[in-house]
Amino acid sequence: MGYTVVFWSPVPGQAGTTSNLIAAAALLGLEYSSRLLLLGHLQSEYAAIERAFYPRRSWMSGADAPTDAGIDALLRLLQNRKLEPNRLRDYTLPLLADRLDILPGSNKPDASFVSAAQDWLTPLLELTRRAYDLVLLDGGSGKLSAWTEGLLRQADLLVVCLPQNALKLEQVFPLVEAQLQSNRKHLLVFGQYDPRSALTVQNIKRQFHRREPAHPIVHNTGWLDATQQGEAVRFLFRNRQVPRGHENDPFMQQVRALVQAIIRHAGLDKPLFGGREDDRR
Repeated sequence: MGYTVVFWSPVPGQAGTTSNLIAAAALLGLEYSSRLLLLGHLQSEYAAIERAFYPRRSWMSGADAPTDAGIDALLRLLQNRKLEPNRLRDYTLPLLADRLDILPGSNKPDASFVSAAQDWLTPLLELTRRAYDLVLLDGGSGKLSAWTEGLLRQADLLVVCLPQNALKLEQVFPLVEAQLQSNRKHLLVFGQYDPRSALTVQNIKRQFHRREPAHPIVHNTGWLDATQQGEAVRFLFRNRQVPRGHENDPFMQQVRALVQAIIRHAGLDKPLFGGREDDRR
């Protein structure tokens, strides 16, 4: 049975939630042998996650486009009791062959999709866990909707993305605490991180009495440009082996540390099964 990881932030637009998820998913696909499924914004047909991997979305109008891929097709089959785990990959698109697939989002308006899909979220995620070793979802950010709360309840590991902002942290930590009840497994990630700020990860943990693992992901302009241009995988591939002192090395090392933490939580850090490949540092 696979393992579900949900990236979520209580603060909209400041914590790099989607950027963090894209980086983690792509590096997992490049450096680990597990089968991964990236669900992204299920209710948003052309979300930022898909843009990061596909600059033109050519399958929307091309002759070779999949005619029945994505979450809408899966829901129809689920509702008709015709979907089996071994058929799930027929409705996804490969990002890295035999490593990382993406499930395109709905082409319905968000409200219509959520209304139709709400009751099917749990069986859908159960199915994905049977077909993949690791399932990664974007839980969004900001105010909790019923859909987001459903996603968070399904998380085996919750990655809480937070801003490097003391005032915001004072406001949102009570909301974070409400999601971490019942000893839920979780990590803290500080996205768009500025290492020159006095509000370091260690200072934040000390100020707010936090003891759980926390990971900074430094702001990187080249990475953000790559995600805007559909070049996420290429950027990470080019920079996996950059030397110490290279401008992209801090970003790569911090994303790699987050990926390693996810793998440990998922129990996939085993030789010959989901383990890291020997030629990676």
